[in-house]
Amino acid sequence: MNPEELKNHLLPAKNWITTNQKTNGAILWDESGKWDAWDHSECLIALAIYEDWEAFELGIEFLIENLSHESLIKSEFVNGKISQDYYEAHHVAYVFLPLLQRFFIDKNLPFLQKHRDLIHEIYKSTKTFQNLDGFYHWAKDKNGFSDNSLITSTCSIELSRRAYNQLCEILGDSEKIDSKPIITKENLSSEAFNRDGIDRSRFSMDSYYPMLCNIVSPDAIHKLIENFYVEGLGIKCVKEEPWVTFAETSECVMALYKSGEHDKAKEIFKHILKHANHRNFFPTGFQYELKIYWPEENSTWTNAAIIMAADCLFDFNKKEKVILI
Repeated sequence: MNPEELKNHLLPAKNWITTNQKTNGAILWDESGKWDAWDHSECLIALAIYEDWEAFELGIEFLIENLSHESLIKSEFVNGKISQDYYEAHHVAYVFLPLLQRFFIDKNLPFLQKHRDLIHEIYKSTKTFQNLDGFYHWAKDKNGFSDNSLITSTCSIELSRRAYNQLCEILGDSEKIDSKPIITKENLSSEAFNRDGIDRSRFSMDSYYPMLCNIVSPDAIHKLIENFYVEGLGIKCVKEEPWVTFAETSECVMALYKSGEHDKAKEIFKHILKHANHRNFFPTGFQYELKIYWPEENSTWTNAAIIMAADCLFDFNKKEKVILI
């Protein structure tokens, strides 16, 4: 398929996102009623790629209207009620990526200017999670900050920092630019990411998220493919589990593409397309030993990640890609 054909082929995936957008703007995971700010913003990036500005603006307004006085949002809601009563450091700031992706496509400066003050407030609130050593507590609740830092959360904040800096430049607020990287090759191995004693090498996200932040080596790519790639299917979420997930596969595709592994990225991406359901959008994952799609859900954020990966590989709009900054 050429880029235009693929974009049309993935239109049901985009439509699944808007099908699960409520009239107030919230983009739910699926029919279960789950919602969180990070996955909501991932879906907004996909809407921007399809230039569905009505749904996009409705989604932005919902997120803004539900910010706390600290410019944060609780971790998760189900049917409008809080189901995870704490804040995650990376959740709200991820909205900088869809805001920047929209500007890359339509150059709508007044839309950004409308939200200028809030953009700075959100970044300021995110910085409150940073400790004196420069690492980010991954969450906080009524008892204070979590002790642990997470590679994935930190990498997400680093992508948000980069998007924030570009938004500052666009808005003429260059004095607010935060020029210090949050995660580097040197601090990636810090004990700050291992305070809970969990072996994070089991999780594919901990392997490819640093690549999305340009921390990459031939050895890291080799280990990622060796440990998590199931040929003909995609990327496992957890090393020892026979479970390929299509959001992780899509994110890994983007990480490989960003690392210069274009052929391998395209090879892995093509496996995703054969898993579309009868309505031509995509399930969350596939348990390949039992040969079942599990869990029984078709998450909107999975479909959003697939759209983002396709746009990286096939350049739907001939515009910059926010995930590649």
